Amino acid sequence: MFLSLAARILINVEALNMVESVGNVTRHRRATIVVHEGKSYKKIEVPAISGESIAHAYQEAIVEAAKNIFGETAPICEWCERGEFFKSMDDKHTVEAAKGIKDPHMFEKTVIENCIVEDIGGFLRAERPPVKRTSRFYVGYMLPVMDAIKATAMDTQFHARHAPSEAVRGEQEKVAAQMIYYVETGSALYGLSSCLDIDGIGRTSMIKIENAVPDTERIDRVKVALTALTMLLSNVSFGAKRTRFLPFTDVKSLLVAVSKPLPFVVSPPSSIGYLQHTLQRKNALEGALKNLGVNEQIALYAYSSETEIPEGIKKFDSVEDLLKKVADDILASMR
Repeated sequence: MFLSLAARILINVEALNMVESVGNVTRHRRATIVVHEGKSYKKIEVPAISGESIAHAYQEAIVEAAKNIFGETAPICEWCERGEFFKSMDDKHTVEAAKGIKDPHMFEKTVIENCIVEDIGGFLRAERPPVKRTSRFYVGYMLPVMDAIKATAMDTQFHARHAPSEAVRGEQEKVAAQMIYYVETGSALYGLSSCLDIDGIGRTSMIKIENAVPDTERIDRVKVALTALTMLLSNVSFGAKRTRFLPFTDVKSLLVAVSKPLPFVVSPPSSIGYLQHTLQRKNALEGALKNLGVNEQIALYAYSSETEIPEGIKKFDSVEDLLKKVADDILASMR
């Protein structure tokens, strides 16, 4: 079973993903994209939010969800519990139960058993034995959607720190009582695309595929993954500088596909027509695979405040209602 989603999220005055400072200016992350204009193409620079930033927030949400669902027995390593996602990169940051294991398959299995973040978020061990577990959660950069690209903006906001008591001391010690600084902010209708490999949760993947935990615990781990995803989307809870640059956010539309036995990825939300385009692709793919003897089943769920949802897609009045139904259907099929 495979989950794929796409969303269009309006975010105003955000500093969710910053990069280097140039003097007293902290710059927003930017990305160069190619857009179609007339009969040709051109490249433009736009504000962006990296997939790494979103994945970090998702893994933090996994920790909180696991504590609530598993309680004190939550399988979380000490580093992931603190939000330090070293994830078995070396002997120092490997769970105790896996230290000394030389067989790559047993190493992966043991780490999965002992840390749900490394189970869902993957890990890469560079020491002997080298072991790679691909993340079950896939996410790309958040970029402005094409049909609202001209409405994208980046501004530099002026700020000042002023300490009156320092002014007196400054007369003698040359202490600056006032410091000025600038923070770049972005505003855009962003597109988000991500996937979750449900079948891979709680199972090994590198040498051979087998359950690393009992089926009952696999279901609980899927609950954790879906809970974390729900919190991430419902609260738009990712990114930096949220204590002083908490942005205005509004999920304009969300589309989720749940497919089995083969993965199906929804169309990118770069235009308002992505709902219709995904539906057309879903119908065409099911037909093509049926001719090849594969009974592919794809369920589509959508919420939208910006366009009508086409017939053939399950409609919902809120993001939360949609994600609740998706979780219910996934868990029911696993029982």
